[in-house]
Amino acid sequence: MNVIKPGALFLALLALGGTAVTNVARAETSEAVISTASPDGLGTATVHYQRLGTADSPTAETINEHIDAEANRAVTQAMWNGSTRRPWTFDASGTLKTWAITVSEVFTGVYNTAEPHMPMRSLGSVVCDTRSGVVITWDNLFRDKTAGLTRLGEQLEAQVATVASPTELRSWRRAGQFAPVDVNFKYWTPTPEGIALQIPEVQFGRGLKVVTIPWAAVSDLIAPGFLPITG
Repeated sequence: MNVIKPGALFLALLALGGTAVTNVARAETSEAVISTASPDGLGTATVHYQRLGTADSPTAETINEHIDAEANRAVTQAMWNGSTRRPWTFDASGTLKTWAITVSEVFTGVYNTAEPHMPMRSLGSVVCDTRSGVVITWDNLFRDKTAGLTRLGEQLEAQVATVASPTELRSWRRAGQFAPVDVNFKYWTPTPEGIALQIPEVQFGRGLKVVTIPWAAVSDLIAPGFLPITG
């Protein structure tokens, strides 16, 4: 499996302590692609995505490593799930965005083969702190992870309830789709409006969905060091 990386592009970044990236609002992006075939020759997987131009910033390099890892994870997952009986394809793309103290990327993919219920769409995401390059997760974003996920679940259910039928809502509630566990909130990105939860296929019916939880609804639970993420 080979990652074809572009050459480094110049990236104007304001640094603290020589390495911390504090302003990527005008950062240049560069294109990357992973393309490979399954060992049995039945399938192909391709991911086109975006990276930061690295210049001389170790922090930007670290962020790119996290982005590359997520792109590779998508390909590996496709290989694991690929059909062993029929030809299949997996095509995905990743779009990089910056907001406040973060660089984030959402990966959306389509797996297709000549089997029922195809194609199936997939998701991936990664959120990095521009000051240190570390990945931001629910573990470090919230002062108390369980309290944070509980709040997200309450907010998610309230929004889903406005568009779902009572029967659907009861079914999703019984299935634990709003429970404060990681699997229900695996994919997300920070936006000016709030936490954009990326909802995968089948969690609430077919198709990918996005539900945005306003910052005001969770800001009291965010760890002090990450409060700038709320803008």
